[in-house]
Order: sequence, then structure tokens, then C-alpha cells
Amino acid sequence: MSEGSSNNALQFIDWLIIAAYFIFVVWLGSHFGKRQTSSDRYFLGNRRLPGWAVGMSIFATIISSWAFLALPGKSFKNDMQYLMTIVSIPITVLIATSFFIPLFRKKIRLSAYEYLERRFGLFARFYGDAAFICGHFFKMAMVLYLLCLAIAGTTGWNLHGLIILVGIATMTYTFFGGIEGVVWTDVTQGFLLLGGGIISLIFLLFCAPVSASEVVQTAYEAGKLKLAVFEFDWSGVSVYVLLCFGFSLYMTKYATDQTVVQRYLLSASSKEACRSLRVSVLLLGIVWIIFMSIGVLLWVFYHIQPELLPDSVREKPDQVFAYFIGRQLPAGVTGLILAGLFAASMSTLSSDLNSLGSVLVDDFYNKLAKGATDKQRLLFSRFSVLATGILSIFLAMGLTKIKSMVDAFFTFSAIIAGGMMGMFFLGLFTRRCSKKGLYIGLVIGVTFIGWATFTNPLQMDPSMFPWLPKFQINILWLGLFGNIVVFVTGYVASLIFNPGYRADDELTIYGKTVPKAHNK
Repeated sequence: MSEGSSNNALQFIDWLIIAAYFIFVVWLGSHFGKRQTSSDRYFLGNRRLPGWAVGMSIFATIISSWAFLALPGKSFKNDMQYLMTIVSIPITVLIATSFFIPLFRKKIRLSAYEYLERRFGLFARFYGDAAFICGHFFKMAMVLYLLCLAIAGTTGWNLHGLIILVGIATMTYTFFGGIEGVVWTDVTQGFLLLGGGIISLIFLLFCAPVSASEVVQTAYEAGKLKLAVFEFDWSGVSVYVLLCFGFSLYMTKYATDQTVVQRYLLSASSKEACRSLRVSVLLLGIVWIIFMSIGVLLWVFYHIQPELLPDSVREKPDQVFAYFIGRQLPAGVTGLILAGLFAASMSTLSSDLNSLGSVLVDDFYNKLAKGATDKQRLLFSRFSVLATGILSIFLAMGLTKIKSMVDAFFTFSAIIAGGMMGMFFLGLFTRRCSKKGLYIGLVIGVTFIGWATFTNPLQMDPSMFPWLPKFQINILWLGLFGNIVVFVTGYVASLIFNPGYRADDELTIYGKTVPKAHNK
């Protein structure tokens, strides 16, 4: 698995499968590239895409190489407890389909953060932009790094060179294809991701040197199938923190994330948009179960045959599935699984690049260049894809020292999501929250999140800021607590500083806009 290894595990048929995948993706991107004649078409695809395809795109955007490699790595190292983070998803979907999808389809043109400006002013919009941009640069870099880590493990190629190569390839087809190219490649890539996971699961279950029942029995006796710890512990990982973290993470994703909100606008009706979200959630749950199960079966496979797994790989669980793909799978199957891994990663990267471009165009360029023609906006859209892609490549190179990408992703998500859900909830579910109240809530919330992050002894050096009291609980609580702080302090500050304020009902659930749009 070293960068300088010359051992290439791929056979001719594997290269043929991977080449066929890349040729098809490039063809598909160029096919839709011919239709991109305006910035609206580039980002919204004429608003006529079918709900099932958009649902596959949402699913493929959320699930990436992070699921393909980091989820198996987590269950290989520990157990199945992190599966509890998806249990609260049905609640988030109910809230999103009942309130957020109808509102967005009625009140915004392209950017999710346009709503924040209409409700709370320009600063709120820029705060949403900043949180989205920072979060998705890290996400793109993480996805790119994990993909290239797997390819380096199976081919012996240089990791940094692979990051550059894959980053440029993804930028190229995203640059030409626009959101239509992204969605339809996501459909293909989603099927490949699912197929790769299912094939790996079957191979691990039935091709081990013992029977499938013995594989399951070994995993059970070792405690690898544990789903929940019900003993409450503020600093530990229990079912309660995972449920709350999952609710905060996916509520933020489905209600405030531009990559998802943009897809709510691609279908012809709110009914189709709601259907797309339900399709994506069903597939998301299936993939979580498949890939966490793969991690458990990998542990059994190498527990029974410890000589097959070098200690250098065992010490970094994110590399185990990549090593298995390149060393234990037969020729042809390896190429198919790697094509699925490419698909998982490139679908997320292309979606993030397009959505980052939409935010840069709608929230920044349109405000700074008000007299720009649509041709100029389309040109800026394309080059914003290139700029964000290049920056993500450099950031991906800086992630090579992280031990567990699941831990890093969950920690970063808890921090960066702090306050976003609280902002949208204040806007949609309250009439009394004013602009001044929200800004006070954000200042207090960001201060709280900063204090909790830099004084948590489980994440930072305890000797840092010795004069500050410590945030002693698991950092995964931070996303929920940060949003609660923003919501409560923002609402209370509004009552104190703007006691007579009432927002326009049409921007909240109390207006007639939302139920009318929902029934469209």
C-alpha cells in the first residue's frame, strides 16, 4: 500500500472495464454539454428532470468514496453502532417534504441561501454561503483523497499524482455537461456503486474459507454486530449521541445544503421533488447497511486468515477494503468494483462542483456584475467549476495524514453544520425572529461552537487555552447543541430587542404559500 510500490494488481480485463466506464462518462458529459446554452440550463436543467433520476442523483451525491471505504473501515475497526445515525432520517424527510421543499420551490430561483436573505438580510445569506463553501471544499477533498487512496493501494501508483489526475478528469466532464450531465451520470454511477457493494458483500460472505453461517457466528461472538450502546455517556459513543448527530447532519443536509436544495428545483412539481427525496433516502439506507456489513465481514475474513493482511494496512482501517479489492478479488471483479468506486466518488465531486458554481454565480457574481449578460454568467459558471476543482485538489493532498476519515468527517460536519439548521428553523417556523435577533444568535452560537471545538480534550491538546473551561462531552453533540443555541438565543434576542416584530407570513409555515405549493 505504500506510494512507491510497484505491485500492480490489475489485469487486462480490469483495465478494460475501467476504460469503458470512463469512455461512457466522458461521452455522456459531452452529449449534454451541447445543450448548455444558458446559465439557467447549466444549473437547473430546464426543470423537467424525472423525480426518480433526481433521487438517484441526491443519493449518489451524498454517498461517495466515503461510504465505499470509510464506512467499512469504521465497522472493521469497531462495530455496527454508527448505523444508528440513519435511524432518524425518516423524521428529517417528513420535515423536508412537508415544509422545506414547497417553500424552496416557491421562494428561491437557484440558491438555497436566497431564502435567508429574503427572511433575514444579506449577511445571513453570506453566512450560509460561507458554511456551505467551507463544508463542501472539505467534503470534495475527502472524497478525492479516499478514491485515490484505494487506487494507489491496488496499482502502486503515486497518491498525489492520482489526486491530480482524477480531479482534472472530473472537472472536465462537469465543466461541459452542466446539471443534466451530472444527474444522468449520477444515475449510472449510483447503479455501479450499489452493484459494487453487493458483489463485495456476496464474495465476503460465501467465498471465505468457512461457511456463511460460521462467518456470521464469528462476527457475532466478537461483538462486531453490536448496533447500540444504551448506557448514557456524554463523552462516549452511545445510541443517543448517534441518533441526535444523525438528525442534525441529515436535517442540515436536506434542508440547507445547496447540492440537495438545487435538486428540489430540477423536477416539474413539488410532488416529483418529494418523490426524489424519498428515493434517495431508501437507497441511502441500503448502502449504509451494505458497506458497514462489508467492514464486519472484512474483519472476519482477515481474522480467519491473518497472514493475508499486512500490519501496515491493519493499522489504518480506511485502507483495508481497498487492499481487499486489489489483492483478494478475482480479475474482472476487481475492475468492476473499482469502476463502482470511481462512480461513487466522481458523482459526489461533480455534484459539489456544479452546486458550488451555482452559489458563486447566484450569490456573488450576480450581485457584483449586475449588468452581465447570460453568456457572461455561463462563462463564469464554467470557470468557477474549474477554480473550485483545482482548490479541492490541493486540499485533498493535505488530508493524507488523517487516520480515520469517518472520525474526521463526523467531527468536521458537527462543527460546520452548527447554526445552519437553527437559522432555517428560525426563519421558517417562527414569525417573531428578527434580523437583529438572528445575528445575535449567530454570534453567540459561533462563539459557543468555537469554544466547544478548541477546548474539547478528546479532539484538541488539553494544554491549549488552559484558562478556559473545557467542553468535556463527545464532539458529535456539537452539531445539535450549536443549532439549539442559535435557535434559542436568536428567538429570545428578537423578543427583547424587537418586541413588536412579525415576519411576512409567506416566508414562514404560517402563510398560504407552503400548503399551496405542497399540493401542486
